[in-house]
Amino acid sequence: MSIYHEMTHQVGLVLAQQPPPGGPDFGNITPDSKGVPKSGVMYTIAQVLLFFGLGICFVVLIGGIVVWVGGHMAGGMHLSQNAKTNMVRAALGGILLTSAGAVWTWIVAVN
Repeated sequence: MSIYHEMTHQVGLVLAQQPPPGGPDFGNITPDSKGVPKSGVMYTIAQVLLFFGLGICFVVLIGGIVVWVGGHMAGGMHLSQNAKTNMVRAALGGILLTSAGAVWTWIVAVN
């Protein structure tokens, strides 16, 4: 119990501190002619999310094909219809993720 008590005490001390007087100083902010700051990091994060999203869409598409074939062979009309719906959703998700990646690339590349 003493660890939790100490953590609570430290959090209370941090929350009880007074903020520094005055507001933030925005006087030294100027436009940057070299483009968006830290755009390389944002571009990398966007690409990682894009490829993970496309990978998930691909797995859903392949799973939908497998379930569709299995439902067709077993005579499960409801199963086949759900598989087709999931395949269309995966395709639309892939299109949206790709277009979002293209738009993000364009935004970051604009100087």
